[in-house]
Amino acid sequence: PRRSTLALGYVGLFEAYFDGRVEFEGDRPVSALMRMAYRGAYTYTTNPLVWAARRWRAWRDSNRDREKAKRNAIAHYGLPHAFFRLMLGEDCLYAEGFWPPGVATLAEAQRARCERICRKLRLRPGLDLVEVGSGWGYQAVLAAERYGVNVVNYGLVPAQNMVMQRLIDARGRGERVRIAGRDHRDLATEADRYDRYLSVGVYEHAGWPCQEEWIAGIARALKPGGIGLISTTAYMRDYPTEYLTIRHVFPGGSVPSLPRLLDLLDRHGLRMVEIEELGRHYQRTAECWLANLEAHWSEITATDPAIFTERFRRIWTYYLAGVIEGFRPRGGGLDLHHVVFTKGSSPDWDAVPRSV
Repeated sequence: PRRSTLALGYVGLFEAYFDGRVEFEGDRPVSALMRMAYRGAYTYTTNPLVWAARRWRAWRDSNRDREKAKRNAIAHYGLPHAFFRLMLGEDCLYAEGFWPPGVATLAEAQRARCERICRKLRLRPGLDLVEVGSGWGYQAVLAAERYGVNVVNYGLVPAQNMVMQRLIDARGRGERVRIAGRDHRDLATEADRYDRYLSVGVYEHAGWPCQEEWIAGIARALKPGGIGLISTTAYMRDYPTEYLTIRHVFPGGSVPSLPRLLDLLDRHGLRMVEIEELGRHYQRTAECWLANLEAHWSEITATDPAIFTERFRRIWTYYLAGVIEGFRPRGGGLDLHHVVFTKGSSPDWDAVPRSV
């Protein structure tokens, strides 16, 4: 551990922690270490060995190849559903909750966020909505049930799609919600097909080289006057995604920069009409996930001891602590944005007050 820490800095230290060669003591020591590092203005981009390793990993796991993109998605979202249910809650909503005054539980916050997104999209009966990333189905079923829209879901992960289909069948929404099981790039083949577009927490998985292709597909698929919403974590500049995260948790992923996203929207004829920053809401949500991971670990590991090992627990503790500390003031500079845009002028957007 000493040599790897000297050579690789925090990467060597935490790899030793993942392997059980180093132990940390105290109350949530991983979070405490990260907080100390951020307050000391530590940056993980300064070590040349880590920089080179991150560049190689990004090249190796690039989503340019569609089969690789599917394998990358399965590597994360293909974990057993029981794990996500115990960590995220019964609805399995894997993104920021919305915590206005009066909302006290994770389930309430997540459902409030889903409702908020539906209102931002100005949903009404008969509209066609395409959702990229299934999130196990709650958002799509809500949009169909409460707002009467027709939903096509693009999702690459068979295990997720199976859970989503069970929810669709149980709620009797098969006539309004359909799983396409396609890559987001296939949107480019559906010119002017959809009134609404939505992706929540999946733009981060495009990877830097594929972000423009992602936006171009949206611009192609939306009808003139259509409305879209991307919910994404983001930095305020192009910043390399942390090495241990893309190695162990999100292969092929890349946290985007908000300025580049806005530039790509503009470049492809999509007019940004609203940005809402919700980083503090995501921080509170991730705190609930980490608490659930800790509280339900014995149940999680019992579902599949071969997958949910002590190493897995340490990696995911590191990942969730990193999310939490990344959103803190004087933390890692992370934000969470709802970016709403239209394809040209949209009477559906302009005619309704923007407050939701």
